Amino acid sequence: MARTAGRTLDLLGLLQTHRDWTGAELCGRLEVSDRTLRRDVQYLRELGYGIDSLPGVGGGYRLGAGASIPPLVLSADEAVAIAIGLRAAATSVVTGIEEAAFGALAKLEGSLSSATRHRISTLERAMVPLGGSAGDPVDMDVVVTVSQAIRDGRRLRIEYRRHDGEQVRRTVEPHRIVHTPRRWYLVAWDSDRRDWRTLRLDRLTPRLPFADSFTPREIPDDAVRSFATRSLSTAPYPFRCTVIVNAPAAAVSRKFGPTVAEVTERDDGTSLLTAGANSPEEFATYLGSSGLDFEVVEPEALRVSLRALAERLTRAADRTS
Repeated sequence: MARTAGRTLDLLGLLQTHRDWTGAELCGRLEVSDRTLRRDVQYLRELGYGIDSLPGVGGGYRLGAGASIPPLVLSADEAVAIAIGLRAAATSVVTGIEEAAFGALAKLEGSLSSATRHRISTLERAMVPLGGSAGDPVDMDVVVTVSQAIRDGRRLRIEYRRHDGEQVRRTVEPHRIVHTPRRWYLVAWDSDRRDWRTLRLDRLTPRLPFADSFTPREIPDDAVRSFATRSLSTAPYPFRCTVIVNAPAAAVSRKFGPTVAEVTERDDGTSLLTAGANSPEEFATYLGSSGLDFEVVEPEALRVSLRALAERLTRAADRTS
């Protein structure tokens, strides 16, 4: 019986790779006859797994949708990865997810071997989340409602609190949700203003039922990321600063996150960095502390601020007590 159960779990593990298998391939991997394979497949179907038969010479199988949620077959590494992810989700900026995450974690750990549970507990004891780093909380119900509107292609009626505190009502076409570790945003088309908008989810309250249907615009996800980065890092600020950085985009992006600057790779291996700032002095300080070599494209006020910063730092370095 133990050998049969182990073989069935091996079969399930192969099917969960989400590829199509011929009967001959599975028989070879499991070292069983075609008759035994068919019996094991039928057993998994009786447990609630949706396993589709594939036509063709010799036939085949793939894992499809089941009538229920059957137990998963996880390797030790997969179980540890999920446990760590659930633990992180329980302390995320999305509120309302904590109880569900802890419940799922308890169920997962209860089904694992003692050795795997020990690996997870060892990692958890070694990890300490830093307090005070969470961003503005987002209600999980808001995330779910907006996601459903995106999925169904339905316009969304919202109440939105602007940065100045004023409450406004809008009807938007939701396109994608983007997020950083601190904040979550909705990228949407505002029909009244005929323009794209990036709206903070922590300031947004959806009103049900959904409005009428719309045909979603075909926009690549990379374009969505670029727009969101530009609208968060440049548009809200009175000063626009552009510099050429003598480093590849990957290195520059590690210093300047998506809410700080838009970074574009240039053909010569350097990067074009565009960002907004409250003042040229503010961005001069940020650039000076990056440790990267750069040249200013615009504005001239940034060059003036960099010179003044350099002189001030030089005087500080030459000063003695």
